[in-house]
Amino acid sequence: MSFKQLICAAVAGLLFGPATVGAIAPCAGEGDRYGDFKCNHDPTHRVCATLTSIGQDGSCNALDWGGSTFWGITGQTSWKDNVCEAPNPGTGWCVCMWAFASLIEAVGCDAVHLDCAATDVPHALEAYSTSTSGTASAPAHACMAQKCGGGSTTASSTTTTTTATTGDNSDNSATQ
Repeated sequence: MSFKQLICAAVAGLLFGPATVGAIAPCAGEGDRYGDFKCNHDPTHRVCATLTSIGQDGSCNALDWGGSTFWGITGQTSWKDNVCEAPNPGTGWCVCMWAFASLIEAVGCDAVHLDCAATDVPHALEAYSTSTSGTASAPAHACMAQKCGGGSTTASSTTTTTTATTGDNSDNSATQ
């Protein structure tokens, strides 16, 4: 766990208490850090963000998030190949809900991608509605409610037609 992830987890733990494990779908693409590939084990990594698409030729392509990729916007080195490969191949990854809130503020609700069935929607909505952290939580709350409904973990996944980019932004230096 990076220092940034550790701080994010510690702050969320203080604000919202310990993580709980509920009945959400696995986040297809998430690495093996949680064993069951679900976004509900720590206080912050509760959003299954859809980061890639799989091309007809089997290629792993970073999705467009309002003119850039997730990695370009966050300044991180791309780990897109980890998303598309074993042990849990797919297109998503469990990301920090506060980073996701910042992404919504940066690119707008229409440009972000998430798998609602694999996101801990009730936890994130509660956190966004009670936040005093200074993160722009009202737009995040409105966006998640718009895309996923009012907190039902059975809400269908949101699929947005997007254009894949060819770059993987591997020149960025921040970490997950």
